[in-house]
Parts: sequence; C-alpha cells; structure tokens
Amino acid sequence: MIDLSSIDLAQFVTKWYGAPDQATNSATDCSHLPAPLHAWYDLAAKYSTPLLGVKRFLAPSEINLRNGKMVFLADPSDAIWGFDANDPMSVYEGRLYGDWVKVPESLQEFLVHNTLGEAVYNAPYATSCDSLENARIAEILAPMEEVSVGAWNWPDSGHRLFMGSGVVAEVGPAISDGGPLEDASGHSEVQVGAITPEAIAYLYEMPGIDWC
Repeated sequence: MIDLSSIDLAQFVTKWYGAPDQATNSATDCSHLPAPLHAWYDLAAKYSTPLLGVKRFLAPSEINLRNGKMVFLADPSDAIWGFDANDPMSVYEGRLYGDWVKVPESLQEFLVHNTLGEAVYNAPYATSCDSLENARIAEILAPMEEVSVGAWNWPDSGHRLFMGSGVVAEVGPAISDGGPLEDASGHSEVQVGAITPEAIAYLYEMPGIDWC
C-alpha cells in the first residue's frame, strides 16, 4: 500500500500535468496560511492548466473564518474544507450549513489525497463505470496499488484510491443516475484517469464492461 507521505506532490503534478508553463509565478496573499497550503498555492500558480477537476480552492485573499474554521476549499454544492487557526496542520470537512468533522489526515496528506482524487476526474483520458460487479475490480486495478488514504465523507463514505504508472483510479459505492443505488452490495463505481491512452487501453479489452 502506498503511504500518502511518500508521494511528492510537486513530482506528481509535474508527471500528470507536465512541466510548469508559468514557472516564475508564485502565489500572493499567503502569509496567513500554513506552510503546506502556501506551497500548494505556489505550485498551482505555476500552471495555467487547472490542477482540479471538481473542487475549487478559494483565492488566498478569500480564505476567511466560517463557523470557527478557515475555509480554503469547496465543491460545486455545499461541501467545504478548512483548518483551525489554532491547529493549522489539521483539516476539517463540513457543509455550508452543518458541523465540522476532523479529517484523519494531516494538511499535507490531505493536499496529496485531494490532488490524486482530482486527477482522476481531471485526466486527459478518463473512463468510468457506475455499477460494476466487485468480482471484476481486481483485474481493473491490476496495474495499480492502493493508496492509504484517510476516510472522507465526500462525495460519500467508502471511497478508495489507487495509482500506477500514469494512471489513477477511484473506487466507491455503486451509483445510478448520479445517486447511490438502493442496494449497492456486490457492486462498485469505478473511475479511472490516465495521462496517455495506452495506460487505460487494457480496460477496453475486458469483456462485459460498459465504460463511458
């Protein structure tokens, strides 16, 4: 199993998105941020290509206190993430109208986890299957190794991450029409992203799976 702390964030981003095309850029208005988050904004500033596929980091100047936490990340609906000014290396997951829950990852680990997860959806080559028999999962993940990530409630519980050479996958509860199946036992949703078509070509050779 791959430990989050063993993954160099800048190296992964360079492999996934290429060399920075704005290498001299750096983030501004970050003096109030914890060092790992400041480093993330510096890294993102060096790319004109967005490094996220679903969520959005707030501009550093927009990071303000909300219900006791400094919110720095949000998804398109109402999920938000923040750090405690008195505990800046911890991350809390919440909703616009709800309680905060501490994520079982350090801020640095969270940033790596988030980058890997977003890469699945932000990949040049991506494919997915909403409901797949669990017996088929092992052959899909054969070129990959599981990443040891902490449990999140977003987008729901039970999601796992895997990565290999130029490929990342997320496995979670089976869905139908964008929502969870009433009975998802024995089935999972699989999303796979890759930086080359060759990295996922093997998936289309598997009989009986409808990739979309």
